[in-house]
Amino acid sequence: MSRQLPFALLTATMLVICSSSGFAKTPFEASEQLTASGHITEARRALESELRLRPDHVEARYNLALLLQRINQPEDAAALYRENLSIHWHLPSLINLASLLQQQGQRAEARSWLLKGTAHFRHEAPPWYMLAAMAEQEGHIHQAEQLLARSISADPLNGFAHLRLADFQSRHKRSDRGIKEANRSVALLPHCAPCWQLHGNILRAAGQHREAILSYQKSLSIRPDTEVRRQLILSLDQIGEHRRAARMQQALDAWMRYQNPSPP
Repeated sequence: MSRQLPFALLTATMLVICSSSGFAKTPFEASEQLTASGHITEARRALESELRLRPDHVEARYNLALLLQRINQPEDAAALYRENLSIHWHLPSLINLASLLQQQGQRAEARSWLLKGTAHFRHEAPPWYMLAAMAEQEGHIHQAEQLLARSISADPLNGFAHLRLADFQSRHKRSDRGIKEANRSVALLPHCAPCWQLHGNILRAAGQHREAILSYQKSLSIRPDTEVRRQLILSLDQIGEHRRAARMQQALDAWMRYQNPSPP
């Protein structure tokens, strides 16, 4: 990725910034407004300009890496995350770098970065539960469980750590099949629709269908979702509420036809 921007191109970029950003004070501020309005190329140029002015601006480099991922340039994005981590231990950069490396099959490097992260972020859960996910994928189930427990020890108030342990316990039929940890998770993340959905899945897998219905309803009250509606319908059928399930299925089918009309 070039570090040089011709003067004419820089001028053109700043003209777009001025016209689109409401006189943003810095290229970084302009980039945020440009990204929000969908001007990705101009946002990228603004971030590159910001980094020429302030090479240690970690958030600008992070946002630029996100843009590069968005336009399918993962190698350049990974290089920026590495550069960020050489300047400052920035948790979002670590998480995204480890995820990118795993996608590219570079699991050893991803694990190395995450292990370093556990030392630098002693009270953060994500490096631990990302290591746990890698261990489980490799078939190291006991190690994965230990790493998930470490994630909660690092940050007992991280609802996602509790939810990941709950999901693990549910799938591997551990302990109470994850119900206690799932309850802790939604208590910590009461406005997280996907969390309530997974809470419902865990309850349904444990045979607690009526409780699962309440969780699916809570998820839908936060954010409507077709898949959650399907899961709710299945749970209603499982407790014998066939008419109610049929009515909901008819309403869902009608909505789907409205969203995807058949060609004439």
